[in-house]
Amino acid sequence: MASMTDRTNVVAPVMNFYLNAGSALTQPTQPLHLRLMTAQGSNTSNGTELSATGYTAGGNTMGSPGFGASSAGVSASSNAVSWTAGAAWSAVVAVEVWDTAGTPKRLLQGAITSVTLANGNTLNFATGSVTADGSQW
Repeated sequence: MASMTDRTNVVAPVMNFYLNAGSALTQPTQPLHLRLMTAQGSNTSNGTELSATGYTAGGNTMGSPGFGASSAGVSASSNAVSWTAGAAWSAVVAVEVWDTAGTPKRLLQGAITSVTLANGNTLNFATGSVTADGSQW
């Protein structure tokens, strides 16, 4: 998923730390959560989170850690994440990755192929299917 990194909560702090002698970096609060979006945000603004039967606001856990070690600038999700629709769902067009701090921070966002679910259907993201590519910063 291209253009996934949140520029406010991830890119700016990293660049300031390494290039401008900025404040120390604060590690995101684990576990990370994957959220489903009905409207995609941008690298600087949040999308619209799904509101539907069978979906919990704030998303589902990606486990801890949520991503494996980076290889050649790419990190992939460490665990599978799934939901089962309790009624028909609107089209899901994007995902976002958030930490679980008291005031959660969005870390990543990106478009997916649009998915709609009928009552009882399951949406699965397999281990390794959500990736963060540092070259997209």
